[in-house]
Amino acid sequence: MVSELGPSTSGVVVSATASARPVLTFRNFSLRCDPSDSSIGFKNVWNWSFLEGKKTAVISNNLFLKYQLVGALAGHVAPISGQILFDGVIGWPVGGEGGLDSKLRISHALDFLIAVYGDCLEKSFVSMDLFWDLLSRMEIHSGLIIRDLSLLQKDYFFLALSVLFSFDLYLIPRTKFLMSKSAKPLRPFLLNQLEAKTLVSTSVNKSFQREFCTDGLVLGAFGEILFSGGLDEAIRWADHNLEASNSADSDDERFGTGLNLLNSDSSDDGTDDFI
Repeated sequence: MVSELGPSTSGVVVSATASARPVLTFRNFSLRCDPSDSSIGFKNVWNWSFLEGKKTAVISNNLFLKYQLVGALAGHVAPISGQILFDGVIGWPVGGEGGLDSKLRISHALDFLIAVYGDCLEKSFVSMDLFWDLLSRMEIHSGLIIRDLSLLQKDYFFLALSVLFSFDLYLIPRTKFLMSKSAKPLRPFLLNQLEAKTLVSTSVNKSFQREFCTDGLVLGAFGEILFSGGLDEAIRWADHNLEASNSADSDDERFGTGLNLLNSDSSDDGTDDFI
């Protein structure tokens, strides 16, 4: 049996059990919580797991903490303490650039990702013929160079790449384009890929949360797990108990921009491009 977090009727997180496989497990884990002070971390370290099949919206008024969490899960931010144990393949943040050089042709970029994530392509619900058909709707062809695409084409291409592969855990920090009219043809395929898979999202977009997430995890400013449970219950709990936040749906579009996400004040901030 695997230890899982669950809410009591009072809204306090208590221990529960479940038979689902843990996809990632936190051990004595702590992250930086304050962009101006690298010594400020979690009040209590994390020792728990994200379980297979859970699609969790992380809800917090601490925007920097959410950036840190996605960065840590993506392998770009080291924790203050502890570690994350992975059982499966974690994809790059959905809609991100996947480490691709903008000077690559579309076909060469795809060849590179297939070489790295070939096993995830074999399990995919999206065939290569369907993938190319989806790209052709935006006049994106194999011989084009990534940097020569329009902004809309780039957003569509990178989202389509994220949808192509079948990962064990999906990270979704940004949802503005995903929930746009232009991305509508891709959303059903992402939902198919997510079936029985694990999702962690820090987006504040309520429409996205209700379409893609099943659970909510409410975090305090210093990593305190205030509530964990069904999405609707978590949203209601956060609305009634978290202090009012001036964050808007566009906040998740600023992911990593101009922020020192690393856990050292003297570290060079090289994280702007990691999604």
